[in-house]
Amino acid sequence: MRMKSLYLFLGFAAVPFVVQAQTAEPDSVNTQQLKEVVVEGDLQTTNAKMSTYIPTGREKNASQSGVDLIEHIGIPQLRVTPEGNVSTNSGKPVAIFIDFIPATDSDLKAMRLADVKRVEYYEYPSDPRLQGNQFVVNYIMAKYEYGGYVKLFDNTTFITPAEQLLGNVRFQYKDMTYDVMGYGWGANNNHIGSDLTETYRLPQEDGTMKVFDRFSNTTRSKERRRQYFAAFKATYNTDKIQASTQINGSINRTPHSDYSGEVFYTPADFPSSEYSATSNSISKFLSYNGYYFFALPKGNSLTFMPSYRFSHTDENSSYLENSFAPILNGAIDNTNELSGDLRYNHEFGKFASLMGFVRGSYEYNRTYYTGSATSYDRAKTSRVGVGASYNVSIGNFYGLAGFGWDWDRLKFGDITDKPSAPWVDLSLQYGFLNKHSLSCTFHYSTWAPSTSFKSENVIKATPLMSYTGNPKIFPMKCYDIDFRYTWMPSNNYSLSAYAYGFIVDDRYVYDYEASATGVLRTIRQPLGGYVQGKYGISGNARFLDRSLVFTGSVGQAFNHNGRPYSVNHTDIDWYARVMYYLRNWNFSFTYISDSASPDGIMNGIWHRDKSTWYLQVGWYNSKWNIRATVWNFTRWNWRSYRQEMQSLYYDTFQQFYNGNSHALVQISATYTFGFGKKVKSDNELRVSGSASSGILR
Repeated sequence: MRMKSLYLFLGFAAVPFVVQAQTAEPDSVNTQQLKEVVVEGDLQTTNAKMSTYIPTGREKNASQSGVDLIEHIGIPQLRVTPEGNVSTNSGKPVAIFIDFIPATDSDLKAMRLADVKRVEYYEYPSDPRLQGNQFVVNYIMAKYEYGGYVKLFDNTTFITPAEQLLGNVRFQYKDMTYDVMGYGWGANNNHIGSDLTETYRLPQEDGTMKVFDRFSNTTRSKERRRQYFAAFKATYNTDKIQASTQINGSINRTPHSDYSGEVFYTPADFPSSEYSATSNSISKFLSYNGYYFFALPKGNSLTFMPSYRFSHTDENSSYLENSFAPILNGAIDNTNELSGDLRYNHEFGKFASLMGFVRGSYEYNRTYYTGSATSYDRAKTSRVGVGASYNVSIGNFYGLAGFGWDWDRLKFGDITDKPSAPWVDLSLQYGFLNKHSLSCTFHYSTWAPSTSFKSENVIKATPLMSYTGNPKIFPMKCYDIDFRYTWMPSNNYSLSAYAYGFIVDDRYVYDYEASATGVLRTIRQPLGGYVQGKYGISGNARFLDRSLVFTGSVGQAFNHNGRPYSVNHTDIDWYARVMYYLRNWNFSFTYISDSASPDGIMNGIWHRDKSTWYLQVGWYNSKWNIRATVWNFTRWNWRSYRQEMQSLYYDTFQQFYNGNSHALVQISATYTFGFGKKVKSDNELRVSGSASSGILR
């Protein structure tokens, strides 16, 4: 008799067992040798409720951040931009959580990748801890009983100088976890600016139309940007209670944003001249974020999420053009934001649950303008919303229906508006064999206008262009529908196809009014409708024992922008990436095609990006991860994206210059070490955003 050890691989675990091979005659000397059998567990699965991805040690070691890990795993439903933004393939925003607590891009840089056990992707999840977000990525981390880790992150860019430094320290003892994070970022650029062509059609008092072009270009520039923040967070985590309190502050400075250039006109009704524009700003904020989850008896739970933010912003600018009077502007803004979200969830066994919630928000902006407009604006915006969602899971089907109502109170100066509107969520998902999933979702809601859009001040930007707001605008209506299909036939292949449509009604829009002396950009409502859509496909394929990875996608977008622009656009974009892992090294090459898209829903600007390619080489060991990236090394001009817009009285075509499409070299490194015993749950630190400003832009 001979025995052969077989290993059953389930995820990362290898479980040995023994199989005895015997002939029919016990005393026979003949034996039968069994071949080695390897059974590989599923590293990626999809069903009606979510898709789950188990990263390999190689994928975690090759990643420097949580966003990197999404790329190395190759989640087919998601797309990661070169700037590190995560969205669905159709461009919808994705909420990021770490152990069911909200996270930001800074948290994803600070997290310890070796502690990631799995990554989950949800569409319209029923879990109350995910706060009703439509699309969610949640990282499940290894748990400490005591101990933690220290992580340092550095990213340095050459040619266009920039540097980012981040440090995170975590310590956990029993049920408490403490996090301290510090962050600094700085960038310098002397090759930034634009060439702008403006076409003016100004009606004259004698009934004629004065038509001319204004050309301005940047010949010299200097921009300096700095950002600093610090954060402290304490988390209490047990099976029944999860409580998190975080306080953080930030300073954002632009000490220099200076431009100078030339201006000329055709026909030459105005003399050619030179201009100079300078601006500087500083914004400070302090914020508190709380998260408190309580598991109650009999399938009940309660979640409470309060937050408060205060910001102070000071901006100053000047514009000088020969033959015209100087234009000086200043603004000081103080903004307070307060919000709270209370959710109650009840589980009806394993098949259904009902969640009800009430949420409220309040924002108070106090803005003092000086210069071309002098005033003191005060705006108060509040919203109270109630709603409920019911979800059911039967076999391979998962469905969710949600309905609620939002009441707004918008007060700007002496004008008060009290609109209210419903919102609706519908989602139906079907999954089978852990390899296929289909979903269709519908969402309707209203978007309240920013208080910065309501100012009646007339701000002069150039001798021929001014802008103002409109205190009478009200929330616009938004509808969107998505279709998605995901296929994961094995660990080595995955594919996702998608299509979506987005419609805006009662739209508030930038409009351009002309007089004999110039153009005023104002905001009007309602004007023409807005429709946007896209369809496409993305996928991954792995070969050579998952050492060679191909990733790609292709999609077509279309856009209709109604009055006052009345234009239609289409665009096809694609990207391709190949990655190769060799022991402690990893190599990748990525090409992203040129693309075009609308620049928001309020204007008629069509934005065109240039193509991008980059080559990465990375190396790692147990503590270090070092990466070098070469960007666009065949392109040595500073031309970047273009924007164009056409309206009745005013057209623009603008070529921008910066380092985004220029050849660049980046060196990034992380140093991480952990200590203690991995047993208990923990939650990653996140850095919350600053409060908004009420300054008219």
